[in-house]
Amino acid sequence: MEYLAGELVDYTLNGWKMPKPSTIYSQVFNKNGQRYSLIVGFPVGKMYRLPLSLTQESIIFYIALIILTFILTILVGYLFSRKLATPIADIIDNIKNLSQGKFNVKNVKRIGVYNEVNKNINKLAVNLEENQKERTNLENAKEAWIANIAHDLKTPLSSVNGYAQLLLSEDYQLDDGDVKRYGEIIINKTEYIQELINDLALIYKFKNKVIPLKIERENIIEVVRETVIDILNNPLYCDRNINIDYDLEKIYVNCDKKYIKRALNNFLFNALVHNPKDTIVDINISEKSGVIIEIKDNGNGITQEDLKSLFHRYYRATNTGESHKGSGLGMAISKEIIEIHSGEIEVFSKVSEGTKIIIRL
Repeated sequence: MEYLAGELVDYTLNGWKMPKPSTIYSQVFNKNGQRYSLIVGFPVGKMYRLPLSLTQESIIFYIALIILTFILTILVGYLFSRKLATPIADIIDNIKNLSQGKFNVKNVKRIGVYNEVNKNINKLAVNLEENQKERTNLENAKEAWIANIAHDLKTPLSSVNGYAQLLLSEDYQLDDGDVKRYGEIIINKTEYIQELINDLALIYKFKNKVIPLKIERENIIEVVRETVIDILNNPLYCDRNINIDYDLEKIYVNCDKKYIKRALNNFLFNALVHNPKDTIVDINISEKSGVIIEIKDNGNGITQEDLKSLFHRYYRATNTGESHKGSGLGMAISKEIIEIHSGEIEVFSKVSEGTKIIIRL
């Protein structure tokens, strides 16, 4: 085989032109003062060279292409980062606003994962706003309740102080009847004050779960019947109409009888105190996957606004009559009693139609 110098130069650049395509490498070296050329060829399947020929025009084109690619990369990166970062910035702003009590959040673009994030932030804003309103209402109710309690304590204390001064005064000559009457008034007033204080202590004991319960197996029919009899034995309510209906003569439940009677007593007294004398109170007791007690009346009903606050610790109805002054804790205590027995309570009412209380034990 022989090759011309021109062929070798051509084959070095274009190995595919050879009879047997090859990749040519060459090297010049000196030996014994003589210069030699070493030319080695490899089959293209083993080694392959791809030459890149550049002209001045092509170099300018490639440089321009690289610059354009760089600019496009920066532009795409900027647009993508804006699309990615802007919703995140909005989310951060929304969280900052929520932490400052501002609930008008921005509407984050609903794309992909941001859709779920946006829904949850909006839901959180609504919940926080409702909670703040509820806290405000509760604080207002608390202040009003404290004012009522202060008034309720001040009035009997003034009476106690006044009658005590009369008893101790040397300016008045009191007979035994007056002394006894004044003493009874003082005792009644102090008992009323003690009742207010006990209710206040009891609600917080229930709230903190520090009330020891004496749980026993009780026939709830008898518990309800005894509660109703105690109420009807009160001269103020002896002429009221309370009906009891039940499926079975004996329906047992594990409970602390004393506290369950107190809860039922509060519910029934409310039905009597806040309604006209001809109001009918119906009690239905049944056993359906647990014990259900329904207390229903056909009285005045409760407004939706009052219904929301019915079980608040600081709530006292505006239409409570003089015949039944209380601490304003009765319904809250009753609810705590039901819940501490692992029970549930619901109240449904319409103005001028009546109220229904459902207790599940």
